[in-house]
Amino acid sequence: MTETKVAPQGQKWTLARHTLLVMTDEKRRPRPAAQYGPVAEAVAKNVERLRKTRNKTIYSLSGELSEVGRPITPSAIAKIEKQQRQVTVDDLVALAVVLNTSPISLLLPPEWGDGPVDLTSERRLTARTAWRWIRGLSPASDYGVSPSEIVVGPDDDEWEDELDRKYWQLRQEYDAVTLPLELRRVRENPASRDADAVTFQVERLIRMAGGKAADDAFEDQMATTRGAVDRLLTELDRLAEERTRRRTQAGGS
Repeated sequence: MTETKVAPQGQKWTLARHTLLVMTDEKRRPRPAAQYGPVAEAVAKNVERLRKTRNKTIYSLSGELSEVGRPITPSAIAKIEKQQRQVTVDDLVALAVVLNTSPISLLLPPEWGDGPVDLTSERRLTARTAWRWIRGLSPASDYGVSPSEIVVGPDDDEWEDELDRKYWQLRQEYDAVTLPLELRRVRENPASRDADAVTFQVERLIRMAGGKAADDAFEDQMATTRGAVDRLLTELDRLAEERTRRRTQAGGS
């Protein structure tokens, strides 16, 4: 430590002196390195991957970022890709804009299926669930089973599977705080619920078609998928009937 004697501004020294302790440059402690978690690592790799996919240099990318009002120097971009510079939320959005992608595509590894994806050092999901979660489609929970085995939403008032009940409750709590009000109302419609179930089952069918699933398992999944489609068609017919009924009542009044 170096002692620097300083008199208060506008005053002269009196018997009591003010002493300011200044830490010299030689004595300064090094600043600790930023702690990178799995998502920050994914962002760094995705920025580099997508930049190269778009045939952009760090210099051209820097120029485009300046044009959208979020300047990041070429050297800073290089540091981002080397995990030597953290990406702020505003940086993330600007990078997604100039790379012509969604911000969520920068946050997760470009993987899909049953492989693990780390959200934090202590929380892991299958890649399929992680992508559904980050797209606003489902909670961040595998519930200890393959997500493809969960039918999203009950088919009727009789919920036979306790797992489905817990998952659906979690899904409703998730939607309540995740989605804008109007979108939540759309998602709460039975037709939206059944459409989500169709997507879920079709994704599983596609994976099984390209994998090593046994013929019987594939045929069972095909039947399950067709059943989900039939339920969706039933709900669509109901929507059409309700619309016709409302228009008839409005015309009669």
